[in-house]
Amino acid sequence: MKKTLMAAALIGAVSFFALPASAQSQESLRAELQAALTGNDLDAALDLADHLYNTARAENDAAGAGAAAYSRAEILTAQNAHEDAARAYEQCEDQYRAISAAAQSLQCALRAATSLQSAGKPGNGLDKLQDVARELEDIGQDQSGFAVGVYMALAQATLPPKFHRLEGARSKREKTIAYTNKTMRALEAIGQAKSEHYASALMLRGEAQEDMQDYEAAAASYKAFLELYPNLPNASEGVYENARNRYQITQSEMDDSEDDTFTVTGKDGEEIVLTIERKREVRSPRAGKETRLADGASVRAKITLKADGRVEDIEILSSKPNEKYGESFENGVKHWRFIPPKGVSGTDVPPFEYGMIFYVTRRNSAERREMLARETRPVR
Repeated sequence: MKKTLMAAALIGAVSFFALPASAQSQESLRAELQAALTGNDLDAALDLADHLYNTARAENDAAGAGAAAYSRAEILTAQNAHEDAARAYEQCEDQYRAISAAAQSLQCALRAATSLQSAGKPGNGLDKLQDVARELEDIGQDQSGFAVGVYMALAQATLPPKFHRLEGARSKREKTIAYTNKTMRALEAIGQAKSEHYASALMLRGEAQEDMQDYEAAAASYKAFLELYPNLPNASEGVYENARNRYQITQSEMDDSEDDTFTVTGKDGEEIVLTIERKREVRSPRAGKETRLADGASVRAKITLKADGRVEDIEILSSKPNEKYGESFENGVKHWRFIPPKGVSGTDVPPFEYGMIFYVTRRNSAERREMLARETRPVR
């Protein structure tokens, strides 16, 4: 089934780029190429695409050669020969540029850039993407649907690893933010401001802002994502939860102080304000073979109190990415007190949900030891 779908996509690519044949030989070769793709014979299809490209070149048919080069590149991509595919896409680009076919040449250039990245040459791919972006701006197409894909690819390509603090990391994150902003402006221009692409750009911008320790801006990006994302048709609970965690982490970084109170709803619907007395710190699980350090790990639990506010029982409702975080939560929180107001017994407080997020502190993160330090903040 997978091979059939791949063949169908390749046939579609041949049809999209193909123009009327200038000679019977090209027409026959295209028919044979279609047949080879239909039969999932990629090796035969590659030979035919080569033959078609050389025939079109010999006949000075740039459009035919461009289409053949694109077919060849798509076949090589399907075979995971990404570096060869990049060269074929560049041949496609050159042929279409020769006849000023801007739409096709830019498409080939974009595909060449992504192939270079897939081939393990991200620097070359980034340079190519930037060339495409500049050309789009030169011809006034920087707020088109095609520009959306280019700017989003650039945003993803320029974002460094989360804790990369070497020279140039900040400027790369600034570029990521600039490209996500361009992505969103293009989406707004084509009426797609409430799309999955727009949500993805918001999330990526938030990550770059958070990594730059601009927590206020990051929180605003995450909040906008959280308002948009649930309304999308393919919204995922896991993606939403990750964004919610990141939003709460940035909120926590903006406010170092931990709340000393927690409000719950009483049995009669009244609000009960509990004063939190933290007797023991909640620590991250020790990293090891079975426990990876997970930025944004989370725990939610149901807590039952004794009369004096000490913890009677903790029921772990969720512990992600593994149960070790729930164990760490329980080992710390079981020593806490949630002191009810005067005249109210802890047994009058219904069991309530309480949670935490574990995350890597970004303060003074020049040393690995400090980068791996964990902090927790209550989830409200």
